[in-house]
Amino acid sequence: MIRVNKLFLLIFLFFLLTTYNFNEQKQNVSIIFPIKEIIIENTVAVDLIKLKFDLDFLKNTSLIFLKKEKIIDVTNQHEFISSIQLKRKYPNTLKISIFEKIPVATQVIEKGKYYITRNNEKINYIDLKTYKDLPMIFGQHKNFIFFFKDLERSNFIIKEIKSFYYFDVGRWDIVLKNEKTIKLPEKDYQDILLKVNSILDDNNFSKYKIFDYRIKDQLILQ
Repeated sequence: MIRVNKLFLLIFLFFLLTTYNFNEQKQNVSIIFPIKEIIIENTVAVDLIKLKFDLDFLKNTSLIFLKKEKIIDVTNQHEFISSIQLKRKYPNTLKISIFEKIPVATQVIEKGKYYITRNNEKINYIDLKTYKDLPMIFGQHKNFIFFFKDLERSNFIIKEIKSFYYFDVGRWDIVLKNEKTIKLPEKDYQDILLKVNSILDDNNFSKYKIFDYRIKDQLILQ
């Protein structure tokens, strides 16, 4: 008898906690802990209106039996989203924290314009105020991020960079927002990057616009 009662209890709980499909509304509705509010946090570049619309299918479904895979399927369709974190706030709120990809530059590749991220990913370009001052990459270099990380390691003044020019011989020019140009050699430019900041800050060099390091152990000023 005890086993029978336990079986009926399990069956009851199953039906109580499972979502039900109301055909007239064409959506799944849970009778316990239904999601009534979805809070999305930490968005900067993601289209929040579209994301909320895409996640609307979660409304009234069970907060207990969260459809994580479907949520990830949706967020993967938004290019700027790197990962998400879900948090249940009972009785009826789902909080979604967004972790976005971080663009460091823009680049035109085969007639398309893209953001280039810290992980060397391409994101289709859209006009975003947050990233309006990112430097532009000219040239078809496919591994820009390795050069960018060299700049970071040298504490180069990245926020002052206007554009990068890559040449097929394998070297870079850096153009700053004050229109000064730094011409780097093909190889062994890391040590040069360590020196450039101090030279640019030195008033004795303020009148020069071009800092040419292409010849080994020489600095040509123009």
